[in-house]
Amino acid sequence: MTLPVIYLLGDSISAGYAPGVATALAGLAVVRLRPDNGKDSRNLLARAPEWLGAERYAAIHVNCGLHEIKRPKLAPELPISLDEYEANLRRLIPMLRRSAPVVVWARTTPVIDNVVTRKSFARFSRDVDDYNVVADRVMADLGVPINDLNGAILNAGADLCLSPDGVHMTEFGYSILAGRVADALRPCLRGPN
Repeated sequence: MTLPVIYLLGDSISAGYAPGVATALAGLAVVRLRPDNGKDSRNLLARAPEWLGAERYAAIHVNCGLHEIKRPKLAPELPISLDEYEANLRRLIPMLRRSAPVVVWARTTPVIDNVVTRKSFARFSRDVDDYNVVADRVMADLGVPINDLNGAILNAGADLCLSPDGVHMTEFGYSILAGRVADALRPCLRGPN
């Protein structure tokens, strides 16, 4: 029996939860992860056609937003404005639907405010919230189911889930996300659940 294929498309957070999703869906689906970091919505628009190829997938689970909100320390402008983010998502979802009957959107996960990385940029919770509001509106307009990974981390305890870098997850945090992603994708699979 050929198993359906699920594609995880997104930034480094998706790479963190991918192994747990593959374990949770073992025997039900093949879980495939993008070959490179998806980074932001602009990059996903450019790279997703190449990564997805001509194959058909049972579902695509996608997240991006954390790279949109990287504020350079010396420049207040965000790398991708809210307007561009919205426009990119409105182009990205129809493109992904050509590769899968179901696209599931993941809300951007929380951050610890103002943790400055070695590359001298920071992220802020207010930006996560603003970008999630835009994505929520776009997904509602397009009829895309939303997987609230943001709420999952907040409910489990951001202090337990977020690593000291303020963005990536602890092992516990990734286990929470993997469970939520697997739960969101199970209904897309044929056969016993």
